[in-house]
Amino acid sequence: MIRHFKENFYFYLIFFFAALLRIYDIETKNMWFDEIYSWRISLSGFIKIVAETSGDIHPPLFYFVLKIWIFVFSDSVFSMRMLSVVLSLASMILLWRLSLLLLGDKTQTALVLLLYALSPLNIFYSQEVRMLSLNLLLTLTSVFFFVRYIREPNGRTGVIYCIATALSLYTHYFASFILIAEVVCSAYLYIRHEDRRSSLKPFFKYPAFAFAMFMPWLPIMIGQTLKGQPWRSSQSVGEVAAAVFSYFQDMFLSVYHTYESMAVSYVSRVTSLLVTLFLFLCIMRTLNSRPLKLHPALTAVALFIIPFALAVTVSFRQSIVLSRYLSILAPYLFISLVYFSFRFYSKRTAAIMCILLCAVSAFGVSINYSNQFKNNDYRKVISWIERSYMSGDMIVVEPHFMGWSIDYHSRHSGNRLPSPSVLGWNLGMQLDSLGRIAGTRRFWMILDYSSMDRQGYDSVDVAVQRLGYKQVSEKSFYLVPDKVNVRLFEKAGGK
Repeated sequence: MIRHFKENFYFYLIFFFAALLRIYDIETKNMWFDEIYSWRISLSGFIKIVAETSGDIHPPLFYFVLKIWIFVFSDSVFSMRMLSVVLSLASMILLWRLSLLLLGDKTQTALVLLLYALSPLNIFYSQEVRMLSLNLLLTLTSVFFFVRYIREPNGRTGVIYCIATALSLYTHYFASFILIAEVVCSAYLYIRHEDRRSSLKPFFKYPAFAFAMFMPWLPIMIGQTLKGQPWRSSQSVGEVAAAVFSYFQDMFLSVYHTYESMAVSYVSRVTSLLVTLFLFLCIMRTLNSRPLKLHPALTAVALFIIPFALAVTVSFRQSIVLSRYLSILAPYLFISLVYFSFRFYSKRTAAIMCILLCAVSAFGVSINYSNQFKNNDYRKVISWIERSYMSGDMIVVEPHFMGWSIDYHSRHSGNRLPSPSVLGWNLGMQLDSLGRIAGTRRFWMILDYSSMDRQGYDSVDVAVQRLGYKQVSEKSFYLVPDKVNVRLFEKAGGK
C-alpha cells in the first residue's frame, strides 16, 4: 500500500490542490437564478419534479440527486454547491484512470490532471448548483468503461457503460453527443480492423440498451426540442464562429474575462487563437501522416471533435453558450492537447507548452475569484428593501419567478421579508390582480429588465396610480444581465 501511495503521490497532491481551489470562496458569489431554480424544483416531490422538468428544458435526474443531497446535508449555499464539488473531484479520479489508459505515461497524465485542477471553467461550474458536474461525471464514467470495453470486451464493463450512459442522458441532452461519438469510434474500429470484429460486435448492443432505457423520456425531449426556447435565436456563420472562439477563451481565462481590462481581453483572444490553430494543425498532421497510426489517445480527440461539431451545428438553429454546455468536453480537450504536444515536439518543449497553458489557466482562476457575483445578484436589491420594509408590505416581482431569489434569501438570512406574491404571469395580470386586492396599504414592485417581455415597465407608475396608489420611492440597480428597478407604492390619501 505504501508503494502504491508513493507511485501515485503526484495524483494525490494534484487532487488535494484541486479540492482546495474548488472549495475556496464557495459561498462568496450569489446564488443566481439557475441555481435558485434548481433549489426550488428540488423542494418538490419526485413525481412533481418529473412534471415540472417535462415542461422545462432539462431532464430530471439532477434534481432527484439534489433533493436527496439536501435531505441529508441541508439546502445552504455551501451544502448545495458542495454537491458539485464532490462530483467534480470524483470526475478527476476517472480522468486520472482514463488518461493513464489513453496516454500510458504518468508525466503526461500529471499534466492533464494539472490542467483540469486549474481549469477556471471547471472550477466555476464546480461551484454552481446545476447539473453540469453530474453530467461530467456520468459521461466520463461512460467514456472510461467504453475505452475499457474496446480494449478488453466483457459483459460487466458493458453493463456499467450502459447504465452510466443512460443516466447521463437523463441528466443533460448534450450527453447524447458523447454517445454518438462513442458509436462512431467503435464503428470505425469495427470497419478498420477485421480481426477485431467478432470481439467488437457485442458492444453495439450496450448503447442500444442505454438508448432504450431513455425511450420513456424521448417524447418529452422531442417536444422540448421542437418548442425551443424563446431566449435563443438562430445564428449566422459569423456569430457561430465567434461562439467557437469564445469557447477556448472561457475554457482557459474564466467566463469573467469579458468584464476585465482590455489587456485581459487581448490575452484571452491570443490564447483562444493559439489553442484553436494548434488543434487544427495537429489534427491535419495526424490525418496526413502515412501510414495513419491509431494511438489510443486519438479516441479522446474524437470524443472532443465530434460532440463539439454537433453542438456547433445545433447552435446555428438556437444560440447556446458553448463553454457552458460543452464544459463536459474539457477532459478530452486536455488529453488531446497534452498528447499532440508530446507527439509532435520534444519532451522538454511539450512540457513547457503545457506548463504555459497551466499558467494561463492559473491567471484565469485569479480572474474567477476576483469577481464576487454570478448573474441576477439580488443581494443589493434585498438590502435596499430591508431598510424601508414595514410589516404587512407586499412584494411583487416581475417576472414573478425572479422573486425566488428573494424567497431563498429570506428563508436563510432570517430577515423580515415575506415571499413575493405571485399575482399573474405578466405585468398586466399582476396589475389587474393588484386592483382587486383590498387592504393592501403598501407594496414593492420589482421590475427585472432581463425579462423578454418588458412592455409597460417604464410607465408602471402611471398604471399603478390608476389603481389608487402613489409612488414613494424608486431606485435602479444595474446588475448582470440587465438593470433591476425597485419602486415602493402606498395607498393614496390614507394611512
